[in-house]
Amino acid sequence: MAFRWLGKSDDGRTVTLQRLEGCPIATPAYATDTWMQNNADLVRIGIVLDVETTGLNQSEDKIIEIGMRQFFFNRNTGEVLKLGAAYSSFQDPSVAISAEISELTGITDEMVAGKNIDWAEVNKLLEQASLIIAHNARFDRPFIDRKSSISKEKIWGCSVKQVNWNGQGFTSSKLELLNVYHGFFTDSHRAINDVDALLYLISLPGKNNQPYLAELLHNARRPMAHVIASSAPFESKEFLKGRGYSWDNVNRFWAKIIFKDELSSEMVWLEESVYCGPFGGIVRDIALADSFKS
Repeated sequence: MAFRWLGKSDDGRTVTLQRLEGCPIATPAYATDTWMQNNADLVRIGIVLDVETTGLNQSEDKIIEIGMRQFFFNRNTGEVLKLGAAYSSFQDPSVAISAEISELTGITDEMVAGKNIDWAEVNKLLEQASLIIAHNARFDRPFIDRKSSISKEKIWGCSVKQVNWNGQGFTSSKLELLNVYHGFFTDSHRAINDVDALLYLISLPGKNNQPYLAELLHNARRPMAHVIASSAPFESKEFLKGRGYSWDNVNRFWAKIIFKDELSSEMVWLEESVYCGPFGGIVRDIALADSFKS
C-alpha cells in the first residue's frame, strides 16, 4: 500500500503544513437549506466529541474539559452538509491536575478553577444526534456515559476503529499524525481543537474519493461481537496478541471485539490456531447502542 502524504511537494523534498483555523469544511454545492428541507430523509445530525481528563482510569479519573461540535450529514454519501452548534467548557475536578496531564494538555488548576460543564446543554446536543463520534470512543464514551443518561442510549462511532487508516494508505491512526499526513496541524490535546481537527479530517476524501465519514458510517451500522477466548492454551498467547486480542487481567481471558459478519472466519482461525479443535470460548452480541461502552 503506497503511503499517502497530502502536504508533500511534487518533488517529494518538502512538506507544507497549515494551521487549522476553526473547521473549514468544504460542503457540497447542492447542500442548500432548501435541498436539506426537501431531502430531510437523507439528512442526519452527528456530534464529534472529545474530553480531556485527569487520567486514564474511566471509573475514577475525571473530565477537565469537553469539546463538542454538531454537524449535518448525508446518510447515503457521508458528506458533511452543514456545521451546527458547538460547545466547549472546562470542569473543575476538585482534585489537583498532575504535572503530566498539564504538560500533555496545557490545562492547569488555575484554568479549571470554579468552572463547570453545563450537562443540560451537553444532553441537549446529544439528544439531537443520531451518531456521536470520537477518536478512540472506547476512551471517551465511558466518561460521558457516567454523566449523561442520553449518551448511554446513543450509537457511538469511532474514527480509530471504524476507518481503516492503513487501508487508506497511512501508517498510524493517531489523530496528530493523520492531521500532519493531510497537510494541517492544530494545538492538540485541547478538546475543541481536536474536535474540529477530527471533523475536518473525516470530511476529506479518501482513496476512493469518498469522505472518510462514509466508511465510518458504514462500519457504525455493522453489528459487533465480543469474542472471548476463554480457556485458551497458554502457549497460544502470542498468536492471540498478534491477532489483536487483549488480556483481561481481572477475568483472566483473551478477548477481542470484531464485526459480527467476520465471526465465521474468526472462529475458523481460533479453532485452527488456538484451540486445535472446537472453539472453547464465548461469543456475545453487542447491540449498536452498546458499542464502545465500558
